[in-house]
Amino acid sequence: MTNKIIKMLNKYTIDSDTKREVLKGERKVRRRRMLAMSILAFVLTFVFISIGINQKVENRNLQDEVRDTELVLEETNEEHEALKQEIAQLNDDNYIRRIARGDFFMSDSGELIFSLPESKKEKDKEK
Repeated sequence: MTNKIIKMLNKYTIDSDTKREVLKGERKVRRRRMLAMSILAFVLTFVFISIGINQKVENRNLQDEVRDTELVLEETNEEHEALKQEIAQLNDDNYIRRIARGDFFMSDSGELIFSLPESKKEKDKEK
């Protein structure tokens, strides 16, 4: 069987063929636009997700740094309070006398100081 269909060449068929060709071109343009928009949406989604992840990591690092700094601040404040207390004690004459007698074996006139050997328990505590 041979193809014996002959196309009519009149204004209607020519218009419908050109309309069909125009629609084909428009479909191609629509597909390209749709593809371009999809790629753009994918790229933007990827960028926003990566920015969000980076922000989260940076935020976690900053929180760790703040926590470490707060610990250092707390230790410094405790040390400061201890030093304030020591300054207050050093202004007390009785405390200075006690340190002088205990650590440096100083005595008032007429006093005798005896140095006793340390026990094993005290030596273990020092170690």
